[in-house]
Amino acid sequence: MSYVGEGDAARAVKICHNLMLAIVAQTMAEITVLAEKKGIARKDFLEFLNQSVMGFTFTKYKTPSFVNLDLTPTFTPPLLRKDLDLGLEIGRETRTPLPLTAATAEIVQAMVGRGHTDCDFSILLHEQAAASGLKLESENAEVSDGLS
Repeated sequence: MSYVGEGDAARAVKICHNLMLAIVAQTMAEITVLAEKKGIARKDFLEFLNQSVMGFTFTKYKTPSFVNLDLTPTFTPPLLRKDLDLGLEIGRETRTPLPLTAATAEIVQAMVGRGHTDCDFSILLHEQAAASGLKLESENAEVSDGLS
């Protein structure tokens, strides 16, 4: 646990953290779909990613969900949207442009508008695949979440 301050400081850090979570999750969905459209299995691509300098705890943690299409909720799209909205509000207050946050917020809002409210936010992968004309199927593969 890290101490970053009280009240507004702690709240801002949590929101900034969740903005990164949203943007990285969307990026992960995009590049995973792109790799799969080029014929690379999600398991193989994500294993490569996780073993590279770009892999980190979050990418490892979401790999089983992306590979096996598990949408058991850990954090729902409406909660993600709420934090994106709060982050954009902080951006306006501090006159800080947040173009990636704004684009991700639009993607998440559209996803929520399509009724994705009770599942995990990794539904971003499914949405990206649908937008790309890719039909996803579970790879039913045993993959590490990097936590054990």
